[in-house]
Amino acid sequence: MSRAADADASTPAPTALDDALARWEPATGIDPAVTRAQTRRAAEYLATTGDRLGRTGLVDALADGTTLDTASWWGRAVDPGLRRLAEVEIVEYRAVDDTYRWVGDNR
Repeated sequence: MSRAADADASTPAPTALDDALARWEPATGIDPAVTRAQTRRAAEYLATTGDRLGRTGLVDALADGTTLDTASWWGRAVDPGLRRLAEVEIVEYRAVDDTYRWVGDNR
């Protein structure tokens, strides 16, 4: 029997976003699970909006202070995470205005 036939139908296949975050070992001084989760929130928000957003837009939309303070949320979790996702071409980083844009989960 094939692996596809053996897989539980209720379990979605991993995406490129899942793979990129799982393979990333953040060295930010914050719990890696928290860093990955906050990066996922930001990436999913970028995918939902379709907009090119930078620090201010993402902080205003997502950094509510319940998980991390705003400076840590951005500087030690989300920005490093989005840069990682830019390396694997899931988001696009534009240095000229320091913004990110979702380009897709190319799987």
